[in-house]
Amino acid sequence: MEDPGDRLAQDLLDSIFRVATELVRGERASLMLRDDESSDFVISRAVGLAEDVRRQVRVHIGEGIAGKVAAEKRAVLAGAGVTVGSERTYKTGSFVSVPIVVNDVTRGVLNVADPVGDHDFGTDDLATLEMLAGHIAACLQQKDQEDALKLLAETDPLTWLFNRRHFDRRLAAEADRARRSEHLLALLMVDVDGFKRINDRYGHGIGDQVLRAVAGAIREAVRVYDVPTRYGGDEFGIILPEADTESAARVGRRILEKLATATLPPELASAGERVRLSIGVGTFPRPATEPAALIEIADSAMYDAKAAGGGIRVWEHALAVGPRGALRSSHSPVEHVPYLADPSRLATAELQRAVPVDLLESCNAVVVGQEGQVLTVALPQPNASAVEAISEASGLAVYPVYSGAGDLEATRRRLLS
Repeated sequence: MEDPGDRLAQDLLDSIFRVATELVRGERASLMLRDDESSDFVISRAVGLAEDVRRQVRVHIGEGIAGKVAAEKRAVLAGAGVTVGSERTYKTGSFVSVPIVVNDVTRGVLNVADPVGDHDFGTDDLATLEMLAGHIAACLQQKDQEDALKLLAETDPLTWLFNRRHFDRRLAAEADRARRSEHLLALLMVDVDGFKRINDRYGHGIGDQVLRAVAGAIREAVRVYDVPTRYGGDEFGIILPEADTESAARVGRRILEKLATATLPPELASAGERVRLSIGVGTFPRPATEPAALIEIADSAMYDAKAAGGGIRVWEHALAVGPRGALRSSHSPVEHVPYLADPSRLATAELQRAVPVDLLESCNAVVVGQEGQVLTVALPQPNASAVEAISEASGLAVYPVYSGAGDLEATRRRLLS
């Protein structure tokens, strides 16, 4: 849904531009605004220009008349016969180009060319456009302030991630976009394991530092267009546009890796405490068909990961329980993880050296990968105590996956023989 404030700002710009073209009569006029992503100037509104031209024109600062006006922050008033650029001239050669400056930064350029009738543009026309450029600058500045206030209202003050209000709004928008584009949308739900114990034992101040450390790891791990949020309490939600389960799991593993190297409060470090996470992955519109269902399945996968001792868990669809499916309980048979279905192919003898041999044997575990400070360990079934023991022995975070017990035993014996 369009923000009413945005619509009001656009209407005001439309009105000012219309006044400019009526007061300073030219056959061609354009309002160019800076593109925040590229810093180029693009045509926002125009009169007398073909639609395809409007879409294609991009002006780099310092290039051409408009680019120089933007760079020098000085207006240009030109009379007949003046060449504009190296490739073309305006029909009459008379034009006015005025910078739009906000806080000493050029945000746009207002241009009018080819005056109607037998005259050139004069100083009165220049003064009129400079006045209107000032109004446009004020409009843009007010929009900036409103955007800043909106961002502040949608930001969690402790972690400086987005808050639940922003999460709800963006999830609805990204779900609509995923439906239209027929791309998957992934969601990570992240929970800090044992957070209540940390709060109770060390105090809420230390708990806050832990949350900020987790938020920092999330910020470092996500892609530039992902939406990291503090969902509530010690739970975080990360919206990942155009991501499937594998790419979402990669982001999850990066979060674990970044957190493993994060600086923890001295009180925790001196006590040998480590912060661990449980991460659940869900995707939309398959298998979740609604945003609310996406939250539910990612949250359920997160709790399933927590029951297995932490790490990452992808939501699994069980056809036997109907079209919505459900997470298999820890008592149900555990199928192979699709992208780690053959641990004998992925595991090497070198990887096993991160964990004591007797511990791997007692857990029937195989180390099938390592990314930085995170070990990927295959187990025959969820085993929280095994994950904890392997993590303690290796000094690394553990991402548990599951495979057949017989395959694991044969692989382990071959690698350790």
